Amino acid sequence: MALKSKLLLFGIMLTLLGTNPLAAQQMNGGRDYDLKADFLIRFSDYVYWKNRSKNQPFKIAILEESPINASLLSDQNNKKIEVKQYKNLKEVGFCNILFVPYDCSIPIETIISNFSGKPVLIVTERNGYGKKGAHMNFVMVENKLKFEVNLKAINKVGIGISSFLLQHAIIVE
Repeated sequence: MALKSKLLLFGIMLTLLGTNPLAAQQMNGGRDYDLKADFLIRFSDYVYWKNRSKNQPFKIAILEESPINASLLSDQNNKKIEVKQYKNLKEVGFCNILFVPYDCSIPIETIISNFSGKPVLIVTERNGYGKKGAHMNFVMVENKLKFEVNLKAINKVGIGISSFLLQHAIIVE
């Protein structure tokens, strides 16, 4: 879809939903999945996992169903990235990033507990999840897609984040 068409569609959505970003996020999850997919792929350049070899394929797991799957599959920027959707938490094996969609039925506390101490970057897209312990959380701020970073949660699992990425993040405790 051309940029003009995307902007027109976005403008129409804002008009229909009002200019309240919280209402927009509740109605459609703040979903611009092409942009979120691009963020996830770029996170792989600025986040560091212990004992990860550059020769290993980078694995992104998507918990339950999300339209981000199609965006990730089409936007890999010539990187060795494996993307897979999982129906439930028990199916998720090793991954570098776990994406938890807005309407995931599994409580965030359960997800965080399941990956406690494992070097898995948990990325969500629901208001408040950054403060609840998600490592990164997409949010809408002044009608722009931003991301929160919970440094305390990330430090617990031994993942490193570059200062360049942190300059663009909203830091939450």
